[in-house]
Amino acid sequence: MAVGREDVEILKPRIDKREYRRIVLRNSLQVLLISDLDTDKCAASMNVGVGSFCDPDGLEGLAHFLGSTNAFTASEMTNYFFDVNIDCFEEALDQFAQFLIKPLMSADATMREIKAKNLLSDAWRMNQKHLSLESHPYHKFSTG
Repeated sequence: MAVGREDVEILKPRIDKREYRRIVLRNSLQVLLISDLDTDKCAASMNVGVGSFCDPDGLEGLAHFLGSTNAFTASEMTNYFFDVNIDCFEEALDQFAQFLIKPLMSADATMREIKAKNLLSDAWRMNQKHLSLESHPYHKFSTG
């Protein structure tokens, strides 16, 4: 699966006993593998360079909608993540990949997400709308 492993110095504190390795996949995705023998969990995370500033007009909150559970959306990136017990990692990683490849967008889940957003939160609306120029992407309501 990995096609390249560029030798990159990974800086870490002296007290960090974890092992790190960077690989590059055929599709140019860069992967950072971290091994920690003192833990009973496995985890994965994927960071993509699309955030709320990329939301199209009329679909404000789209980036957050597509990454609101076990994820966070910033203005210029979205990060998806999970952790599971070691014995479940392979199956969980496959489910995680499927979520990224072909996310389910059922009507009932979509409606639940719309109702759960901060649309009615005065604090969020004031934070984003009140303090920014209408022409700036920050003016869009990024959390749904």
